[in-house]
Amino acid sequence: MADSMPQFIHLRLHSAYSLLEGAIRIKDLPKLCKAEGMPALALTDTANLFGALEFSEVMAGAGIQPITGCT
Repeated sequence: MADSMPQFIHLRLHSAYSLLEGAIRIKDLPKLCKAEGMPALALTDTANLFGALEFSEVMAGAGIQPITGCT
């Protein structure tokens, strides 16, 4: 029987590329997502997409669906 627990993903995350709003480094995200069983994650840095390519490559390489946005 499949796991009946609904999957949860964060749709708002500020990385170190959002100055004064985020501190996490993109390279640390896959480990955290896997520990929480998250199949995807959205990066929504403030007013920039500087980390978008790195985020997409790192997450896809770890088998986690990257979602990119900007606030």
